[in-house]
Amino acid sequence: MLSSIRNLARSPIAVLIIIVPVVAAFALFGINDIFTGTGNAVATVGSERVTLQDVSRTMQREVRRLQMENPRMTQQEADAAGLGDSVVNLLVAQAAISAQARELGIAATDEQVAEIIQSAPAFQSVFSNRFDPAAYAEWLRQEGWTANTFEAQLRADLRREQFVDAALSGATPPAIFSQLRARYQGETRTIRALLIPPALAGEIGTPDDETLESFIAGNEAFFTLPEQRRITLVRLNPQLVSPDVAVDEDELRELYDMRRETGELAEAPLRTFLQWVTPDEQTAQNIVERLNAGEDPAGISAATGLGDPVRLEDVEQFAVPDQVIGQAAFEMTQGEARAVQGRLGWRAVYVQAASDPEIPDFESMADELRTELAGEAAEYRVLDALAEFEDQRGRGATLEEAAEAAGIPLERFDFMTPDAFEISSGSPLMSIIREEAILEAATTTQEGFESDLTPYGEGGYFILRVDAVRPSELAPLAEVREQAEAFWRLRQIDDRLQDTVTEALSRAEAGESLDAIAASIPGTRVEETTLSRGQTAGPFTQALVGSAFRARENTPFEARAGDQRTRAVGVVTAITPGSGEPDSATRQAITEGYENDIVIALERALLDNYEVRINPELRDAALGRTETE
Repeated sequence: MLSSIRNLARSPIAVLIIIVPVVAAFALFGINDIFTGTGNAVATVGSERVTLQDVSRTMQREVRRLQMENPRMTQQEADAAGLGDSVVNLLVAQAAISAQARELGIAATDEQVAEIIQSAPAFQSVFSNRFDPAAYAEWLRQEGWTANTFEAQLRADLRREQFVDAALSGATPPAIFSQLRARYQGETRTIRALLIPPALAGEIGTPDDETLESFIAGNEAFFTLPEQRRITLVRLNPQLVSPDVAVDEDELRELYDMRRETGELAEAPLRTFLQWVTPDEQTAQNIVERLNAGEDPAGISAATGLGDPVRLEDVEQFAVPDQVIGQAAFEMTQGEARAVQGRLGWRAVYVQAASDPEIPDFESMADELRTELAGEAAEYRVLDALAEFEDQRGRGATLEEAAEAAGIPLERFDFMTPDAFEISSGSPLMSIIREEAILEAATTTQEGFESDLTPYGEGGYFILRVDAVRPSELAPLAEVREQAEAFWRLRQIDDRLQDTVTEALSRAEAGESLDAIAASIPGTRVEETTLSRGQTAGPFTQALVGSAFRARENTPFEARAGDQRTRAVGVVTAITPGSGEPDSATRQAITEGYENDIVIALERALLDNYEVRINPELRDAALGRTETE
C-alpha cells in the first residue's frame, strides 16, 4: 500500500506510457482539473475535484487488472473487499497534492508535455520509430480520452511529481534502519522437528450416507453451489473468421509496393551535407577535387573566397529546397563529393553523413501483410454475416435459425457459474472466461430471454439466450459424494493426529527430548535443519519455518509440515542473527519505504489543511453501487 500511494503521488502516467502493458495503474490519477463546475464532482479537495469519470474509469481498470490474476473476481466482490473505497481515498490524497502544487505555482511546460508524448513508445510508428499522430489518436480512443483531457492530466502529473520530488529531496534514512533490516533478513534458525505422518491415524472406515450428509450440512461454505445458467451463445469476431480468409497474392504485392514507396516499411533515408554556391562548373569541380584529396571544408571556403557552405543536417530528400540537389545528395554515400548543376546554378555537394535504413524485402513482410489484409477482409465478412443474422431475426427466426442462415457458429454451455466455471466438468470455460461483456450478459439476462446484440473484444459481436437457471443451493450428496468423502477422511485423519500432537507437545514442554518422544511413538521421526526466513527444505515447508521464526528459542511449538497433512512438534535450538551489513537491494528497499512514509505524512497533513467534501450518491454511482440517472 505504501508503494502504491507513493507511485500514485508521483508520476505514474509517464511510466504508464513507457510500459504500456500496465495501463491499469495509470487510471489511479484520474482527471482532476479539466472540468468546469462541480456537478460531477465525487469529491472536492480545496480547489481540486475528483470527478465521477475519474472514479468510474479508475475502478473499472483496477478491477480488470485484478481479473488478470483472478478471472473469477467481479467488480462487486472487489468493491466489497474495499477496492472502491481505496480508489476514492487514493484519488482524494492525490488531489490534495495537486492543490498544494497549484498554490505553490508549480507548473509543467508545453515542451515537457510534448517531449513525453512524442518519446512514448506507445505513440510511435512501428516502422519509423517516430511519433505517429495516428497511433496517438488511436490510443486515446481506446482508453476513452480526448487529447485535451489527456494532456491536461499529464500536465497535472508532472506538476505533482515536481512537488513530491522537492519534498523528498535530502530524505535519507539513518544507516541503522538498513542494518537492522539486514540482521532481520539474514537471521537463521536451527530447527528440530518431530514429524507425525498421516499414516499414524490408522485405517479410516467408509462413511455412510447419513454421516456424509451431516458433514456436508456442517461445512455449508464448501459445498454450496453458486447459481448456474445454461446459455446459447452466438458470437463472431474477425479473429474467428480471418484464418479462413484467402488473400490474393497480387493485392499483397500491391500493398507491399505502396508501403515501400511511401516509406512506411523503414525509417526514411537521411543526409547531412554541405553545398557551396559556385559561379561555374569548373569551380565546383575544383572544390570536389580538394575535398577528395582530404582538404578540410573550412579551409576550402577560406581559400576560394566563396564563403561558408550551406549545411543541411539530418534531412529527408523532400526537405531539400532544390530537388535536383536533393536527388544527387541521396544518390551519394558518406564522404562522397560531387559537382551538381541545380536549378539555380552549379553547386559543390559534400555528404558528411548518410543514413539508408534497410527496407525489408517482400518475403520477410508477406506474413505480416497477409494477416493485415485477412483481418480487414474478416471485418467485412463479420459485418455481412451479422447483417444477414439480424435480417433473419427481424423476420422472426430463432437464434438457431438465424445463425444457421448467416453461417455463424452456435455455442451451448451447460450450466456455468457467473465466473465461467462449469460444475459438471469441474473446469473453467476458457473460451469466455475473460469476456467480461459476455459474462455480464449471461448473469443479468432473465431466463428465457435474449440479450441485445452487443460488441465485444476487437470488432466482435455477440448475442445470447439464457435457457435455464439453476439457483444457488447446497449440493446434493450424489453430486459431491467423492469430494465430501475425501474431505471427511482428511478431517478424520487430522482429528486423530491431534491427540498425538497434543501428547508430544506436552511432553516436549515438560523437558523431554524430541528424540525420546519419537522413540516411544512408532512411525514418527526427528529431522533437523538450519534455514533463513523464506527458505524451505523437504518437510520444512513455509508453514513450519514461519512458525519456527515466530517461536522463542527452546520453546516447543506445533505446526503443519510436508504436504500439510503431516503434523510436527518443533523446537528452535539456535538463533543466529544476520551480519548487519545491508546489500544494495536492502538499502533501496529501506529508502523507498522511508520516502513512502514521508509522502503519507505529507498527504495526511495536506488533507488536514484542506476541506474535503464527498458526494456519497455520485461516489456510489461511480463505483457501480447504484444506477446513475
